[in-house]
Amino acid sequence: MRRREESKPSRTRRRLAIVLGIAVAGVLFAGGLALAASQTIIGQGTDTFNQVTYTTDQGEVVPFQVTGSTHNVTARTNGPDGQALFRSPTIAGGTTGVQGTQYLSAGTYTFYCTVHPTTMQATLQVTSNGTPQARPSASVSVRSKKIAKVSKKGIQVAINTSTKIDGASLTAKLGKSTIGTAGGLSLAAGQQTVTLKLSKAGKNKLRGKSKASVTVTAGIPFGSPASGKAKLT
Repeated sequence: MRRREESKPSRTRRRLAIVLGIAVAGVLFAGGLALAASQTIIGQGTDTFNQVTYTTDQGEVVPFQVTGSTHNVTARTNGPDGQALFRSPTIAGGTTGVQGTQYLSAGTYTFYCTVHPTTMQATLQVTSNGTPQARPSASVSVRSKKIAKVSKKGIQVAINTSTKIDGASLTAKLGKSTIGTAGGLSLAAGQQTVTLKLSKAGKNKLRGKSKASVTVTAGIPFGSPASGKAKLT
């Protein structure tokens, strides 16, 4: 029996379908790679993580999902800010990001849930794929010069940051004594000036002095602290 010859329009449609199929497959493959860049850490209602090991590429914020109970993700080692190297908020449902994982270089990192430390322990394996994001950094200088003005209005602090930073803090010290603090600061990228008010005890420390050396230190989440000094008269 003779095979019927395929018409030219049919051949054209078939070729077009093949081309489109390859294109769609390419998009899905690329999308799969993007999704596979970081596995989602899941905290379960059994007060356990759903896996003992998770994988992420460098430069990624690892997703954290809670399907039951209340959990968090907290690295066992500390970072340059003195806090957990990476950490998530404590949540009772939904999904959030594990901040700090985007700065990690390739390697193996252990973590746990501080709410259920004995039953929730796991490992994050960071592959050599991708590139770690640069940690936030800042420089600090104290612009204030006069003790009287500082006591009345606070210390003028110039901060230059590498990127937008949320949750920064400032601490002013006279010798070993803390004379002023501020937390939860949101700093824009670039240079800005922040006024750090003194505490009542801090004002008392300065009262009657003709000279004073103060140090102001900025705490930078996931980055190294930065300090500036000034001599007040």
